[in-house]
Order: sequence, then structure tokens, then C-alpha cells
Amino acid sequence: MGWLIGGAIVLIVFLFSRRAGAVVVALLAVAWVGFWLATDRKSEQEPSNQSVSISANSDPQLCPNPDMPVSVRITNHADRALETVSFSLVAKQRNSIVYRASHTSDEAIAPGDTFSTCYGLNPLSFAIRTVRYDPRELDWTGETSLTRFASP
Repeated sequence: MGWLIGGAIVLIVFLFSRRAGAVVVALLAVAWVGFWLATDRKSEQEPSNQSVSISANSDPQLCPNPDMPVSVRITNHADRALETVSFSLVAKQRNSIVYRASHTSDEAIAPGDTFSTCYGLNPLSFAIRTVRYDPRELDWTGETSLTRFASP
């Protein structure tokens, strides 16, 4: 709606004076470029999902409890504290996904730090529920979906 009103104003100004219309168009172009540069710089400063890495594996030494066999390491690569991260825990067997479950961690992770914990498996998250998989024989990964960082 704002574009239509702005366009109508520019058109009316052009009808009355081409010179005034050119000045208005030039001012709008400068304002638009300034706004674009300001928002572009701000978005470069904001941490994103790529600022967090998640690795997962099934190592009995890291997670000795058989009810929680998957070790997950969340690393914060941003320059602000990570407050919340949502991610998918994915297991593959011969390049086929056999397990996918969504998780959220509210553990505050300082910049450059890593948080490790063990997760259990949800039987309903397996692609084929009638097959019994050994977690140690699967290739585990974590896929970040949402992040929330502390305010600067």
C-alpha cells in the first residue's frame, strides 16, 4: 500500500514539475540505499543457525546408559551466548535415513563453548518401526533448525 501511495505522490509531483519530480526520485533513491545498507550490516552482525554446530554419535563410553545411547555436542561459534537451539537428531544406515527426532536444548552456551549431553531414542521416530536398530551401527548427525541468542 505504501508503494502505491509513494508512486502516486511521485507521479503527481512529476506532473507539476519535472525538476521537482527528479529531486523527489533522487531523495527516495538515496533513502532506499541508506536503508538497505543499514539493514544489510545489521543482518551480517546477527548470529545465525550456521553459528551453531551439532555433532552426534553413539559412543558407549560417553553415554554408558543404554536408555540414552546418543551423545550430542552443541558448539556455539557465535560471539553471543546461545540461549536455545532446536535441532533434529538424524541417523542414517547406508545413506538412508532410518531415524529423525526433533529436540530443543535450553542450555545456555557461552561463545566458543560446547555442551554435551546424552539423548534417548524415541521408538516412533524410526522410519521402519518393526526393525530393531543398534544405535552404534548408525551414522548420527545433528541438523540445526532454530537458534536464539542473548541480546547484545
